Amino acid sequence: MNESSRREGNRKAPQRLILMIAALAVMLGGWASAAPSADAATASCGDGRCIVRLSKAETVALGQGRVPAVPAATPWQLRASYFALAQGHRLIARQYANRGWCSAFLLSVRPWENQGYTGYRC
Repeated sequence: MNESSRREGNRKAPQRLILMIAALAVMLGGWASAAPSADAATASCGDGRCIVRLSKAETVALGQGRVPAVPAATPWQLRASYFALAQGHRLIARQYANRGWCSAFLLSVRPWENQGYTGYRC
């Protein structure tokens, strides 16, 4: 891998992160408006890292494929990304929910850090 392709990959990483955060914000925004409760998703961000923790109820809802609809004015590229994100995580969320776990999204601007979707005991 040469230096120019390495720099190109580093430039694309923030773009991918922005798309992931936008899709996640749309998804969580619908859940938060549908059920404002003490068990709603919580997010903690700082130093280029964010952890969005879903409650048990939200993990179960994601596992059952119940996700908020994307606004009609959303470009088709974001709609496709949102649908793929929701459907891809649905099967994993169902397994976490069956164990009684909650789930979380880990996001970081640093490409070498742990990122993605994970489960935890709640």
